Amino acid sequence: MKSYTRNIVIGLCVALAACSFSRGKKAEQGAARVQAFRLPEIPSIYTDEREQVKYLVARYWEHFDFADTSLIRRPEITEQAFANYLQLFPRVPYADVERAITSMLDRAMDADSVMFAHFTSLYEKYLYDPNSPMLSEEFYIPVLRYIVASPRVGEVDKLRPAFRLEMALKNRPGTAATDFVYTLPSGKREKLSDVRADYTILFFNNPDCDACRAIKAEFEAADFVNFLLREKRGESRRLVFLSVYPDPDVEAWRRHLKEQPESWVCAYDDGQVIKEQRLYDLRAIPTFYLLDRDKKIIFKDVPFRVIASFLEQ
Repeated sequence: MKSYTRNIVIGLCVALAACSFSRGKKAEQGAARVQAFRLPEIPSIYTDEREQVKYLVARYWEHFDFADTSLIRRPEITEQAFANYLQLFPRVPYADVERAITSMLDRAMDADSVMFAHFTSLYEKYLYDPNSPMLSEEFYIPVLRYIVASPRVGEVDKLRPAFRLEMALKNRPGTAATDFVYTLPSGKREKLSDVRADYTILFFNNPDCDACRAIKAEFEAADFVNFLLREKRGESRRLVFLSVYPDPDVEAWRRHLKEQPESWVCAYDDGQVIKEQRLYDLRAIPTFYLLDRDKKIIFKDVPFRVIASFLEQ
């Protein structure tokens, strides 16, 4: 057996903030015992880094005492370990992430319902909160599926996760974007599916929000995005930037129209069909999607800089 610290620490721990979660502290009341998060040892037969990470994700929590609820009050151990755990997810196949989450939540549920509730709240904080830098609906979906399917979670406690799961499963990357009708300032109505472009940036926004206004500065600094917006191939464009206002105060939207870049297609949702029929998950504004030529979703609810970087490549 090769220990994690001998075999993987250089390749992985540096990327995980130098394994800051493993720095234990002396227990209260002057005890000499130091608590730290203990990682599993990786067998020497795993020489490929991808296999090492898969092994680590699958057994990450094997030394963690889920029955010790005092660890909930030790975020420098438990929450830091959790945050570092999430950083491993993009490095393994999605199916391995699903299995790992299920196994981890099984252990938490079996040990103590309080610990289970703590970890599900951490998943929400890191993967669902729009302000989290680790926001990932795809990684949050297995958590929601677990909660909704569990016979040990009360029906009332399943209501919010069930709704979140319903919305998360809509317009996932790789699927066709839900079509809708939007209305231009002239009153002309068009459909998303009729946009002819290699790529479409779909931007749900409210011009009164500070974050939405900040996007304009990001957009103006994205030279290549602006270049693509000017490019045409026959009747088709390289890129269309479709800005959609989903709220009811159309007059307020019109007052801000002159502030929007001329290269944007600015429109509103007449009748708030998108919200009323829950066509898109608009729990946070602004929200960005990137669609390909066939209106399949490449990115869902990501920062503009992610889309700009992708297009530059």
